Amino acid sequence: MSLVLASDAQKAARDAVTHAAWGSPLSVAQYQEREARLRAHPWSREAMSTWLWVGGDGAVLASCETFRTDSFLRGEDGRYAQGDSYAIASVFTETALRGRGYATRLMDAVALELERVAPRPHAVVLFSDVGAPLYRRSGYVEVPAWDWHLDASPEPGGRAVDGGLQETDVARTLGRMRRPGVPFHLWPSASQVDWHLERERIYAELLERPRPQTCGAVVGASTALWTMMARYGELVVLMLDARDASDAQALLGEARRVAHRAGLKRVVWWEEAATAPLLAGVPGAVRAPRDGSLPMLRPLRPGLPPAPEVPFPRALWV
Repeated sequence: MSLVLASDAQKAARDAVTHAAWGSPLSVAQYQEREARLRAHPWSREAMSTWLWVGGDGAVLASCETFRTDSFLRGEDGRYAQGDSYAIASVFTETALRGRGYATRLMDAVALELERVAPRPHAVVLFSDVGAPLYRRSGYVEVPAWDWHLDASPEPGGRAVDGGLQETDVARTLGRMRRPGVPFHLWPSASQVDWHLERERIYAELLERPRPQTCGAVVGASTALWTMMARYGELVVLMLDARDASDAQALLGEARRVAHRAGLKRVVWWEEAATAPLLAGVPGAVRAPRDGSLPMLRPLRPGLPPAPEVPFPRALWV
């Protein structure tokens, strides 16, 4: 058995197989179109690889994808050194091949290969939908995961925001956001955020539904970026930099209005240590254990802090 990078033909062949896991509510043809468009996105072309674990006869036993993401590790001098981290996605083994350890061998082989080829290796992360035990075998450590939910509303009240954000504002918006003041963090590029918006564009077209009027908002020095998850009827907050509780309430109130106008059911955001104290007082906000997308981290070098100390905004999800 060996690890290989997939060819374009092999990627397309895996799409037909993985539709059963991730394709609903799209048809097979629509799902294949989604995957082709996402792979054609500039961030994917630059950052994405598809890996296959193959048998001696060339048969594919398991597969996954990796996406390179910028990460930053603080040194003893207090300065951050930029490095290379990788998000693993779409780990898949066909039903008839499960229970034989192929996915675990794939994960181990991919991490070793990334450690070997990365010019500035930091970590590998993933967002598990099958719990933690499978990936603990490969050295991944989970991060406690909570969501906050707010029902969409036409007029939730509270302060108005200073303005909404459009797709052309993403790069400038990321530049004004505060970076986490922690020893180690990952930070998305503008292209990575736009990859989430490309998913929104694709689902809006294929499911024939309206897109949200904005992809974020600003109030004072505070900022939020969001995207529509059409298949779940949610407006998902990708990044939230709220300087105080009043700003957090204003940004989330605007998100509720935007979600309502787009015909969505609710607003959802991932809890982070920096913003959690500001969100508990938002009227109507409900905190719940996250169902899936459990962040997990495996270091590629010594000296990284424990996984639970690493922040994971929704923009890092793949």
